[in-house]
Amino acid sequence: MHTDTVQIQAEVETRDIGYIVSIFEMYEHFAIVRTADREKGILEFMIAPDFLDDTRKLLNALAKEIPLRVIKDPA
Repeated sequence: MHTDTVQIQAEVETRDIGYIVSIFEMYEHFAIVRTADREKGILEFMIAPDFLDDTRKLLNALAKEIPLRVIKDPA
């Protein structure tokens, strides 16, 4: 685990992985997204602490649009 970032994991439909990655690429300072388990649709978001609240807001907004469930959040 990185000590200079906060990690959040989310489960999504595998068809939505590219969409979510592209959204976070537009907000490049929010988080780095990596696919932790493609088969299960598990994404890991590595977030600078200063952008944690903004990243959570973006994830909540996406969850209203597509199936997205946060499965690990250190909050």
